[in-house]
Amino acid sequence: MKRTLRRAGFTLVELLLALGLLTILVLALIRLLDTSLNIWGRTEASRDLLEMGSSVLDLVADDLVAIDGGPRGDLLCEWTRFDTDQNGLTDMLWPRLTFVRQATRADRARIDPDGTRDARSVGLLEVGYAVLPPGGSDPAKRSMGVLWRGERLLGDGGTLSFFDPGFYGNTSKPVAGAFEEVTGGVLWFELQFASQTTIVRDGWKAGEALQDSSLAWDAWGRQRIRSGDIERNRLAAGMPAADELPVLPRRVRIEVELERPAELRKRAHLIADIDAEATTLRVDDETRLPESGAYVLLDEEWVQIVSKSRGRVGVLRAVRDSRPTTHAAGVLLHHGWKLVREVAVPLYREDWNL
Repeated sequence: MKRTLRRAGFTLVELLLALGLLTILVLALIRLLDTSLNIWGRTEASRDLLEMGSSVLDLVADDLVAIDGGPRGDLLCEWTRFDTDQNGLTDMLWPRLTFVRQATRADRARIDPDGTRDARSVGLLEVGYAVLPPGGSDPAKRSMGVLWRGERLLGDGGTLSFFDPGFYGNTSKPVAGAFEEVTGGVLWFELQFASQTTIVRDGWKAGEALQDSSLAWDAWGRQRIRSGDIERNRLAAGMPAADELPVLPRRVRIEVELERPAELRKRAHLIADIDAEATTLRVDDETRLPESGAYVLLDEEWVQIVSKSRGRVGVLRAVRDSRPTTHAAGVLLHHGWKLVREVAVPLYREDWNL
């Protein structure tokens, strides 16, 4: 009697089933890896922006803490419009800040390393900050401003004072070589000043009432703010008249919003033209936009998100004192990482003159 030997193996159906299960497993792993990489990338971007923004706030805060309230002290902040999208209209709002602060020991060592100058001549510095257009022809980056900073010895006859009316000239740009770049990718930079009557314990609110804060400042009240037609250049209602000393704010609130150039490829775009009255945007991917209540920048106009669903985004137009205008399909919707810092300004300093 013959035995029939049967070979152990898999049938074609079993192989196809195993292959299908393996494919599903590999796809799940790839998707998990892709999600993990996206989360890691967003975390790294947030960390970089947080570090960059914190450095900017530290720099401005350290300068403001050292502000001088003596008879040679000063503070001037005004808003200026720029034409960043090159359409012939100056619609982008950015501030510029100038003040006098006391020089630190490190400042004196840097300015006068040999110690040969009179200590009083290196005791006070003029400090200036300004946000300027980035330049270049890339339309995706033209809304991302650059923050600049400069300093000079107060009373230095060899350089033009930052307070001089001709320092910024007709182009609203500082004298060449006077400022150095601090950081790019600036979408928003705002300073709010608390006067003697401003109420800040319940939150800052800029306005014309006595309890409101001010978005502009002129410590000597000499009407040095040139762009008087800009709403943000109205001075605080609670500012007293300057006498022998400059009038300084009690507190300053610094707000900066930054966006990295590497994040631009992840931003949403308009897929249809809009006019100046439209309140709904059609975008290619609404999931790439922040949640309701956030601010988004289109060219030179700020809008606030109200709702978003299926490629349509409801917005409140012309916020942050921007102007409503038309926008063409393909425009990038900018948004960044916002950081806020409050600084208490010392209004009185004792000078022991040791």
